Amino acid sequence: MRKRFILFLVLILVFSSIIIAEDTVTTQSTSTTKFTLNLDDLSRNFVQYSTNSYLDIISNFLTKYDYYFLVATPVVGYTVGYLTNDYKLKKVSEDAIISSAISGGIALLTKIVVGRERPYAEEGSLSFNPFAPLTQGATYTSFPSGHSTIAWSVYTPYAKEYSWWIYIIPTTISFSRIYEDVHWLSDVVTGSFLGYYTASYVYYF
Repeated sequence: MRKRFILFLVLILVFSSIIIAEDTVTTQSTSTTKFTLNLDDLSRNFVQYSTNSYLDIISNFLTKYDYYFLVATPVVGYTVGYLTNDYKLKKVSEDAIISSAISGGIALLTKIVVGRERPYAEEGSLSFNPFAPLTQGATYTSFPSGHSTIAWSVYTPYAKEYSWWIYIIPTTISFSRIYEDVHWLSDVVTGSFLGYYTASYVYYF
């Protein structure tokens, strides 16, 4: 019950800030300096002004090798569990694969329907073009974050079974999506919750 209440508050906070915000553009403003007082714009500006070489290395590494973190981990885990008769490892790896497939499908469908423009397009956090991904490509596939969705789907079963420290991996991957300027905060938050709760349902049921 407490988890549901916290989730409800977070979603209300994030999405209300998007809905009620208005662009404030001065005569000196350009498309690259346009600023709105909502969490998406605030977080983007904060991250852009907080970059450093260490974060660059981590973020670039996660972006370059995302396949291994998001796909290879559960496949290798299932294979090792099967070959060594480790039922627990096999089970959580299977849960990771199933939950990532379910949540990934939901995320993909939502991306197409919502058609939110990515931050680097510099059109603002309120730029939506429903079904644009079908004709205009990945620029309009910002919401929700697919990487965050899959990351939390994959690693949640392992974290529940072995150690909560494992949550550091999807958290870092999610942050890297904002750091790389390919997703807004609300994209990442929504994707993370989608992945986490889908994986939790699969894990327990």
